Amino acid sequence: MRQEILRLDKVITAENGVTLLNHFNLHIFRGEIMGLIAINRHGLESLIELMGRNVPLFYGSVYFGEQLVNSYAHSPLTRNKVAVIEKRSGLIENLTVADNIYVMRRGFKKYIINSKTLNSQFKMFAREAGVNLRGEQQVQGLSYYEKCIVELLKAIIGGAKLIIIRDISNFISTTDLIKFHKLIQTYTGLGVSFLYICSHHQEAFSICNKICLMENGKALKVLGKDEFIEEKILPFTNEFYKNYHVRQALPEWLNDFPWVYRGKAAATGKGFDNENPPKPFKNQQRVLEFCNVSSGSLDGLTFNIKAGECVVLLDKNNTVYTDILALMNFERKPIQGQILLNGETLTQKANQKLGFIPEKPIRNLLFKEMSYLDNMCFTSDKKLKPFWMRKAIKKSIIKEYEPLIGPDIHMSDIMKLSVQSLYSLVYYRIHLQNPEVAVCVNPFFEGDMSMRLQIRNLIKMLLDKKIAVLILAVNLSDSLLIADRFLVLENGSLVNELYSSK
Repeated sequence: MRQEILRLDKVITAENGVTLLNHFNLHIFRGEIMGLIAINRHGLESLIELMGRNVPLFYGSVYFGEQLVNSYAHSPLTRNKVAVIEKRSGLIENLTVADNIYVMRRGFKKYIINSKTLNSQFKMFAREAGVNLRGEQQVQGLSYYEKCIVELLKAIIGGAKLIIIRDISNFISTTDLIKFHKLIQTYTGLGVSFLYICSHHQEAFSICNKICLMENGKALKVLGKDEFIEEKILPFTNEFYKNYHVRQALPEWLNDFPWVYRGKAAATGKGFDNENPPKPFKNQQRVLEFCNVSSGSLDGLTFNIKAGECVVLLDKNNTVYTDILALMNFERKPIQGQILLNGETLTQKANQKLGFIPEKPIRNLLFKEMSYLDNMCFTSDKKLKPFWMRKAIKKSIIKEYEPLIGPDIHMSDIMKLSVQSLYSLVYYRIHLQNPEVAVCVNPFFEGDMSMRLQIRNLIKMLLDKKIAVLILAVNLSDSLLIADRFLVLENGSLVNELYSSK
C-alpha cells in the first residue's frame, strides 16, 4: 500500500472575509510528482502556506505523513517537513553553499563550525546528485539553476518529505530545466514527493505523475497519467489555450523543448518554419539592429526587428538578457559591433524611442503614490516638455483613452485597482509613449491563464500601433502565441531563427 505524504480534506481558508480555499481536496503519495496548474491564482498562496505551516482553518483537515496535523478544531501553528523552491531564493547570499545547507538548518547545534568537514559532506551529496558544485562557493555568485540545486539539496539533507517547485520554467533556462527534471525524478526514487506548480499543461505532462487543476480556490479535477491528452484539459482552459494547437507546430530541431505542443498545425503546415518570412514584414524598414555585438555573455550577436513586428529571443543558457538590457539602457558600450536604431547608432539621446517593461512590472514600474493618469503619462514627459503644467494635454489624453480604459483612468489611488487593471496601466503607458521599440522582459512571468490572455492582447495592442516588440523570454510556450519571429540564442550567439506563417 502506498504511503500518503499529504492529504487535504475539504479544506476552507479565509482572510478578511474572503474565501481563499473552498472545500479543497488533494492527495500526494510518497515518491510522487503531483502537478498543479492554477487557471487563476486565487487561493494559491494560501495553499502553499497551509502545506508548510499548520495555520488556522475555517473548515477541513490536513494530514501529513498519515497523521492529523491540522483541523478547523485545532491549528497548532507547527511546521511540516515541506520546502519551497522558487525564484525568490531562501538562501543567504553572503554565505557559502555548505553554510546555507548545514549551519542555517533547524536543529544545527554546534558552536564550532568545521568548514572542511561541511564541505566534504556536501561534496558527497553533490557527487551523488551529479552536480558540479563546491561547498565553499559563495551563493551570491551562483546562477538561478545552481541556487535551485542548492535549495533542493538543502531540502533533501534537511529531511523534507514534500518539496514544492514553483514556476521554475520562468527563471531557469530550458537546458537547465531538463537537467533539473531528471534530478527530481532521481529523488522520487528515494521516496521524496514533489508538488510541481506551473502554468502549462504540456510542461506538467512531461514530468508529473498526476495533475490537479485549480481555479478560484477549488480543485476542479485531478488527471491521471493516462489522461495526459489535450482533449482532457482543454475544457478547463480559456480561448488562449484552446487555440494552442493552431500556432505551435515547430521543426524537429526544437525537440529539446519537450512541452511544446506539435499537434494539428504540424499536419497542416501552419505554425513556424525556417524559410518563409511572413509577407507583412518582408520589405519593411529595420527599426532596431544588433550588428555583430559582443559584450559580457554576448558573442557576435546579430539580429534585427521591424516596425510592428514581435520578435522573441530565447536564450538556452539564460545568460545574455542582462547584457542586452545594459546595452540598451546605456549602462555600457559594446566591446565589438554596434546597435542601430532606424539605421543610426543608438545613443542616449534616443532613449525616448525605447520603451521597457521589466519582469514583474507592477512592482518595478508603477508608483503607488501617483494617480493612474500620472503613472500612465510618466514616460511621455520628454516628448511634451511642458506636459505636467498643461491640463489641456491631460484632458486630451483622457478623452482619447477613457473609451479603452474606462473609469479606472480617473483613479487617484492605484492600489485600489485589480491586478488586471494595473497590468493594463503598464501597457497603456507604453502605448501613450509610442516608442519605436518596446522591450518586454519575461512578460508572462507568474501570470495565471486568464492573465496571460490579457497580456497577450496588450502586446498585440502595441503591435497594432506599429510599435516593434522585443520579448526576452525564458519560458517558450506563451511567447510563441504572439511571436512573428523566434530567435534561439546559445552561448551568446544566434543559432536558429523561425518565422511565423500566421
